[in-house]
Amino acid sequence: MNKWYAFTGVLVIIIIIMYLILKDTSLTFSCYEREKFPHLMGNALVKKPSVAGRLKIIEKDGREILGDQYGNPIQLRGMSTHGLQWFSEIINHNAFSGLSRDWESNVIRLAMYVGEGGYATNPSVKDKVIEGINLAIQNDMYVIVDWHVLNPGDPNADIYSGAKDFFKEIATKYPNDLHIIYELANEPNPTPPGVTNDVEGWKKVKNYAEPIIQMLRDMGNQNIIIVGSPNWSQRPDLAAEEPINDPNVMYSVHFYTGTHKVEEHGKPGYVFGNMAKALEKGVPIFVSEWGTSEASGDGGPYLDEADKWLEFLNANNISWINWSLANKNEVSAAFLTSTNLNPGDGKAWAVNQLSLSGEYVRARIKGIPYKPISREARGK
Repeated sequence: MNKWYAFTGVLVIIIIIMYLILKDTSLTFSCYEREKFPHLMGNALVKKPSVAGRLKIIEKDGREILGDQYGNPIQLRGMSTHGLQWFSEIINHNAFSGLSRDWESNVIRLAMYVGEGGYATNPSVKDKVIEGINLAIQNDMYVIVDWHVLNPGDPNADIYSGAKDFFKEIATKYPNDLHIIYELANEPNPTPPGVTNDVEGWKKVKNYAEPIIQMLRDMGNQNIIIVGSPNWSQRPDLAAEEPINDPNVMYSVHFYTGTHKVEEHGKPGYVFGNMAKALEKGVPIFVSEWGTSEASGDGGPYLDEADKWLEFLNANNISWINWSLANKNEVSAAFLTSTNLNPGDGKAWAVNQLSLSGEYVRARIKGIPYKPISREARGK
């Protein structure tokens, strides 16, 4: 009996010590983030459509940013699907409910690839986009309809010839719907037939986008429209030199924290510097895709660098979307490969079902301290 009491006493002491260690760790994370990266905490500007209403571009402190129906700043934070031809299982009510309520996302991006087995050869993928739009509206989120230009890299290529008809169909089905944001060209790039990383490359993108924008406006749609730029949407500075003449057009920036640094050799990194130049020129920026990995989707995750990026974006009311809502075997995927993309009737994934990237991004969307769980037993 004495041995039993001794064992119980030791166990109690161990539990108390572990509690204190975890408590101190929690305080450490919180203090670190609040002191070094104060804009990572809180999400007061992450307002839902039921509160914020129709989005528009507003001017604040000499800059153009995203605003709500009342002319107040708003920030969108959320996730992008992976290609819907590969990971369509994410389009379900439980997942969208979990993203809206548990993750506190106010936006989701539907990545509809056109090439690579996407819409051009499998038009039925559009049905998943429509289903996703309906689920986003039901779950009080804005929804980005992404015409996913990737391979080939020129949005004017023959494979993308259905763009205007596609956007017309969506706009007819959801006329001037305040929830919808149109993203006309995911990542213009040099992949043949591609666009060059210069002013001429941007002119190709602009010439593609302008007729679609005009069509949407002629139909009465006031929606925010996002347009990509050359070099995988890394050159908003080129767009800023010759912007599209429309008051509700924004320009996308895409980055991956293992490849694109905030600072390199004492100077702004390539993508970050291009974004800074565009902001200086006064055009509104939307980060419609970023990842915690290298640009390949693997490597890392590079969370310290992600903190630097998100601190800047949050501080400057720049909206952001993380890649991606997939259980693919890559670092940028938000879920472990064993995780079902339908979280079930509980409408929330357990933290241990998320990848390291997913766990981190969920905390950053919610604006709470990032306190990673132990993953020793499961590896990543």
